Amino acid sequence: MKKFRYLYLLLILFLTVSDSFSQYKLRPAFPNLPVFSYPIEMIPANDGSNRLFVLQQRGLVYVFNNSSTVSTRKTFLNLSGKVSPSGSELGLLGIALHPNYASNRYLYVNYTFDSAGSGSGSWSRVSRFTASSVNPDTVLLNTELILMTLSQPFSNHNGGKVAFGPDGYLYLSFGDGGSGGDPNGNGQNRSVLLGKILRINVDSAASGKNYSIPVTNPFYGNLSGYKEEIYSYGMRNTWKFSFDDLNGKLWAGDVGQNLYEEIDIIESGKNYGWNKMEGYHCYGTCDTTGKGFTRPVWEYSHSLGSSITGGYVYRGSLLPGLYGKYIYGDYGAGTVWALTYDFINPATNIQLQDTNFLISSFGLDNNKEVYALSYSSTNGQIYKIVNTSVITLNLKAAIQGFYDNTTNRMSIKDTSRIYLRSNVSPYQLIDSSVTLMDSVSLSGLCFFNNAPTGTYYIVVKHRNGILTWSKNNGENLVKGSLINYDFTNDSSKAYGNNQIRKGNIYCIYNGDADQDGTIDATDVSLIDNGATNGLSGYVSTDLTGDNFVDAEDQSIADNNSLNSISVINP
Repeated sequence: MKKFRYLYLLLILFLTVSDSFSQYKLRPAFPNLPVFSYPIEMIPANDGSNRLFVLQQRGLVYVFNNSSTVSTRKTFLNLSGKVSPSGSELGLLGIALHPNYASNRYLYVNYTFDSAGSGSGSWSRVSRFTASSVNPDTVLLNTELILMTLSQPFSNHNGGKVAFGPDGYLYLSFGDGGSGGDPNGNGQNRSVLLGKILRINVDSAASGKNYSIPVTNPFYGNLSGYKEEIYSYGMRNTWKFSFDDLNGKLWAGDVGQNLYEEIDIIESGKNYGWNKMEGYHCYGTCDTTGKGFTRPVWEYSHSLGSSITGGYVYRGSLLPGLYGKYIYGDYGAGTVWALTYDFINPATNIQLQDTNFLISSFGLDNNKEVYALSYSSTNGQIYKIVNTSVITLNLKAAIQGFYDNTTNRMSIKDTSRIYLRSNVSPYQLIDSSVTLMDSVSLSGLCFFNNAPTGTYYIVVKHRNGILTWSKNNGENLVKGSLINYDFTNDSSKAYGNNQIRKGNIYCIYNGDADQDGTIDATDVSLIDNGATNGLSGYVSTDLTGDNFVDAEDQSIADNNSLNSISVINP
């Protein structure tokens, strides 16, 4: 339920949300899938399959292909007979795939259960399961290996996140044990595992446990009775955390008690203050002198929300304006923000969208694009963050001389300029974008900020390639959507079939060294001169992209000029 916001706070928020960020919205990512019931986590497969896994709180894990048109899903794991059957903070809470999942098929889950069957959720458990080698969409239930079981004094604050860090160790979060105000003092008590983020090595076993303690853990080998699994402490209920894929920093959203929610950068051995601190502030009456509490990098008050949902630092490619920002939200308010923090200057925060649903989690796909999950028993959905003011085009094309059909890749990555032209004569130029064509995928992203939703000819201009137009009548392009266009798979995708087939794909002709729209004797002469003088480097006469102008380039130009290759316009 939305919380009441005072008028002056609304005014402040309005003034701080600039036009450059108001275009980011959440849109249904998989509109053809059945709805979910209490979805609380989404992770990508790290086995090259492009699959996604979604957890439901009552014990089901679904798997499906990451496609906007996907309409079916499969049950990957069914723990509904094991996990707590009720309770707002109980059930199946976290999942992580082993870094070598593609070969060992190990996955790790964190769930609550009640041995008495009363649904009180008085235990937390972390277990390893193994997916079937015959059916990769199914987990073998009889492979459960229990790593850790903790008694929970209350039904709330169970944490539940599990994730592998860049060091290969498994990180786990457990809340302070519940109730309110941490009545047992677990957050500051290093002799218990509650109120902590833990780090363990699941690739070895020691001391009678199905895991070992990394020797670099802050309390490894201590003589004070501290739990060696502890990585950080003083946490209230850090039920969502994530690692920045670029620098390995560990970001966490720690849910507050009465007044403040906070974002922390988690570091080894640090004390994050609970239950003496709530955000930057004392909780109750406390003396912070000499306590060594690590302050959060950001906090917000309960006038703006009620329960933080930690997210991810954005490292995708579809939203370059959000690159490097921490995307997070508030479960109760439904607000999504982007936090900028460079570890030197004070953090700054901006609102992306105020949704009308409960945000239970954020998720990633294999391309590191960010999603948000709405929490509902009957209408749980997955939303993707999109830029509604931009047409985003993923264009696939191969350049004739650059492309090697034996390896199905181009010799180098190279830039091309992509134009959008009206599909109505005289085919007015509407917008343009420069893209870097990847040598392996043969594709590049184009962002068109000025073109409205409409039908356009897509025109490719490479530095030594013939200008190539897309198929007859153009292509419908929509702001806020990702459109894929592939010049390589069908001759009709290029207007007038102005391409050459090489191996199994179609390539854009190259050899137009003078860029006059025709490959003729002038181009041949330029390339011959370049070869005679031994030109090298990034030049328009290097038709193969091997950094040398030589006989191979001359041969391509000669063949194309004999066929009088020229631009074919609508």
